[in-house]
Amino acid sequence: MKNRLFASIPSIVFGVLIAIAPHTFAHVCKVTEMAMKCHWTAQAEIGVGAMIAVLGLIALFVEPKIRVGLSIAVILAGVLAIAVPTVLIGVCPGAMMHCHMVARPTLIVLGVLTIVFAVVAVLLDSRTAKRA
Repeated sequence: MKNRLFASIPSIVFGVLIAIAPHTFAHVCKVTEMAMKCHWTAQAEIGVGAMIAVLGLIALFVEPKIRVGLSIAVILAGVLAIAVPTVLIGVCPGAMMHCHMVARPTLIVLGVLTIVFAVVAVLLDSRTAKRA
């Protein structure tokens, strides 16, 4: 039961945080006339975060072997959450812009935490799956 919760709860929490962070506490620049790169990063992170949260929800109801696969998918989605604001889309180029100073580091930290917790979940569930 502990492995099930450890594989699912962090994924749900970090997925929701990744999805809402650019629109709430680590907001990106406001769209005035033309949408900037940070706006599209925020939009993409909604999808990435939702995917991570859904994978975490599914992990609540499946056996350890399947949770290993779901945790690997969460690891890859965590990498995607980091890649969107850094490599794929990016944020505004101005170093003093709020999206560059707050939103980008927040998304990177949330992505790294997602990856770390998912790696630990893979290790715990793979040990449980070997015993079964």
